[in-house]
Formats: sequence, C-alpha cells, structure tokens
Amino acid sequence: MKQFAFVQKKHLSNIYGSFLHRYRKYDGIADILKIWLLSVGLLVCALSYLYFINMSSTRGYFLRQENQKLSAISFQFEILKTRMLDYQQQNWNAVQSSTLNNAVVDVASEVVEVPSKVELGMK
Repeated sequence: MKQFAFVQKKHLSNIYGSFLHRYRKYDGIADILKIWLLSVGLLVCALSYLYFINMSSTRGYFLRQENQKLSAISFQFEILKTRMLDYQQQNWNAVQSSTLNNAVVDVASEVVEVPSKVELGMK
C-alpha cells in the first residue's frame, strides 16, 4: 500500500496566510470593486443594446420608407404598362380593320453564294 505524505513548506504557508490576511482586511473594498465592475459591465451592455436596437430600428424605418416608394413606383409602372398594352391593342385593331388591300405578297427568295477566299470590305 502506497502512502502519500505532504510536507508543508513554510514559505508557501506564509504566502497563503498573507493572502488570506489581506483578503480579510480589504474584504469591503473587494466587494465594492466587484459591485462597481458589475455595474460598469451592465451599463456597457445596456448602452450597446440601446445603440444597436436604435440603429436597427432606424435602418428598418428607412427601409420601410424606401419599400413604400418602390411599391408606388411599381404601381405607376404597371398602370403605364397597361396603358401601353391598350394603345398597342388599339393600333392592332386599327391595322386589322383597315379597308386597304391586305393581300399577302409572296416573294421568291434567291440564294446567293459568297466566295470564301475573297475579303469583303472597303479598300
């Protein structure tokens, strides 16, 4: 059976005792420091939260305004497109109902071969 024996060094004991003594002596200051650091941390978190919420709500407000402008422009474009389609329909009806000769003209096509070795262009 193995046995473990701890030999306490006096130097280590003195350092630890000194640390405990200082901690007990300045216990109130340490508590005040902890509360102050916690308060500063919460304040920084609250201010950054307010800053980013304000920024995002401002951006959202302007985004909504621009989307409303875009919707109005799209609506006007659709009205204009509808008017253009009406004009095209009126023109098509005018062409179809004209009393002019609407006979179809059949044009015979002629195939022309261009020599491949001759350069075409202006000299």
